[in-house]
Amino acid sequence: MAGFSNHAVKLTIRSALICTLAAWSAVSVRAEGQLNQGAVDVIVEQVKQGANQASLPIALSIDHARLARQAGSSMPPATVVMVRDPVLEARWLQADPDLALELPLRVLIHQPEAGSSPQVSRQAGAALLQRHGLRDASLAALYDTTTTALLQQVPRTAIQLVPALQSVGDGIVSITSPLDLAATRQRVLEIIQAQSDTVLFAEIRFETGNDGAQPTSPVTLILFGGPGPGGRAMADATLLGLDAFCQKLLIRQDSKGQVVVRFNDLSWIATRQGIPVSPVLQAINTRLISTFQEGLARQGVHQ
Repeated sequence: MAGFSNHAVKLTIRSALICTLAAWSAVSVRAEGQLNQGAVDVIVEQVKQGANQASLPIALSIDHARLARQAGSSMPPATVVMVRDPVLEARWLQADPDLALELPLRVLIHQPEAGSSPQVSRQAGAALLQRHGLRDASLAALYDTTTTALLQQVPRTAIQLVPALQSVGDGIVSITSPLDLAATRQRVLEIIQAQSDTVLFAEIRFETGNDGAQPTSPVTLILFGGPGPGGRAMADATLLGLDAFCQKLLIRQDSKGQVVVRFNDLSWIATRQGIPVSPVLQAINTRLISTFQEGLARQGVHQ
């Protein structure tokens, strides 16, 4: 070791040990993350098997964590699975078209905390109806029965109901559109597609049928979201992946024939679930509201 002092040698060895430990720690974290993701993936597959056995078509499955990682964000494993049930949808929308914001029926498979077991979070039908001022036991039972069928392959110990916390108002942002239904839908899609960090996931047109008195107007639900910002918001609050993310935007006519665009206030959703409203979530919510308010207003000026 000619040319090196004992002190220098000790520093070199210490630095090498630190680098080795850091590398080992990084590998360990990645391995743990892969293990957690794998455990969540197993239950996601169980949910999909249950959907197949119950003849519930999967409308959408969003892997929040993987999409967030692709967009440069990091969050614990979380996947939301949404299924269609024509009977449930028809009855719910006949009761109140705004119930489309609670559809499709969905569950979230996620790891709420580091080191915890995977959990399947679901809503209770009565809690969703109560938000809209409805207390119909048969409608609530229909939702819960369908959810039970969906989760038939999942261990009961993994299933958790979302806390039904009280919150002021209904948490629905409503914007009046100056356009007709078709033009409003087109403008909404243009607004979404103009956002560089946003993904259009799906568009659902519900068949609401006839309520016995007069035909109901078309109800369209557009599902979209920003994996990067959303991943940052869900980093410490994966439960937001059930109701807040992805975002859902409803387009319909009200009782006076006016076209309205309605969507969830994300801060309200967080408060109702007992989750602190982080600066990231607040920023997403503010952007969501202002983007559609300004976008629809500008389109109205050009008409």
